[in-house]
Amino acid sequence: MKFGLLSQIQVPRPWATDTERNVYWQNLDHVVAAEQAGFSHFWLTEQHFFAEIGHCPCPEMFLAAASQRTQSIRLGFAVILLPCHNPFMVAERVATLDVLSNGRCEFGAGRGTAAYVVEGLGFNADAEYGREVGREALEAVVRMLEAEHFPGHKGEHFNLPPRQVIPRPIQRPHPPLWFAASNLETFERAGAAGVGVLGVTRYTPEEVKPHVAAYRAALRTATPIGRFINNHVGVFAVGCVHDDDRIGRDIGCAAARFYYGDNDAELNHVRFGSSEGVARIRTRMAGLSNDDLLTSGMAIGGNADSVCRQVERWAAIGIDQMIFMFQIGRTTHDQIIRAIEIVGDKVIPRFAA
Repeated sequence: MKFGLLSQIQVPRPWATDTERNVYWQNLDHVVAAEQAGFSHFWLTEQHFFAEIGHCPCPEMFLAAASQRTQSIRLGFAVILLPCHNPFMVAERVATLDVLSNGRCEFGAGRGTAAYVVEGLGFNADAEYGREVGREALEAVVRMLEAEHFPGHKGEHFNLPPRQVIPRPIQRPHPPLWFAASNLETFERAGAAGVGVLGVTRYTPEEVKPHVAAYRAALRTATPIGRFINNHVGVFAVGCVHDDDRIGRDIGCAAARFYYGDNDAELNHVRFGSSEGVARIRTRMAGLSNDDLLTSGMAIGGNADSVCRQVERWAAIGIDQMIFMFQIGRTTHDQIIRAIEIVGDKVIPRFAA
């Protein structure tokens, strides 16, 4: 079992003139602390326009900065919104990060599930269309990364001329490929493409288990979109680890409530479809106790022993990487740093074998 850390750089209001800057620099501190604690991966999402919820529109810039402060932790895009970018620019950004990190880049790809974001960037937000565009773009990017002289591509959605794509990545033929899996059905699709899968623990381990099995089965007959199969399942969990079990549970569940929409962010009505959708989310969350959130997998929290028991449920269904998401809502910088330290001292060693 490997352990990762994920962030979308949340900046809840109220804001002072230095709030956003402080959060960015604190997140860099989290990456450094995670490496020192023994985490194998750090993941960063690509977010646009979602004030408070995600202030990371340029993940390659943040990951590049993190690459200069670390030596071993893998640095992952979770994920690049492929339908919203020119494939040449995607290949250049992935390769540049790989060079700056000395071969530590992980390339996660997705279509973008928020119409507000995709349409805001000037693209079609239809889900099936996004999958088609994303697949074609990824196939082109893989060829750009593996061959210095890209022969060109003419498909349904892109007409890309032959070009010499530089810089060249350190990892050959390309960094490991991943799909985001906000829906469980994507597990099997990722397996069929031979890529790693990044899921979310808003489902119980028991609900996710058959989809992990479907992923492994699809891998056996995969037609890889990359030049090698990345057999790896990761799931990210919102929460907190604390020296005091009750405090850890309370902080972790408060973070989960914020993440799932029980907050006053002004764009919640966009994330959840309408003001009525926001009201339904908040009503639902109010009806769930902290124990409900922890049992259902929507949150992870407590002291090291409690968190280990929760992680064991995920390890039992074949998860390869547990990805903690600590920088959420009102959780403080000091609480996040301490959570990372506890994971390094008392959680990671239990799963090292």
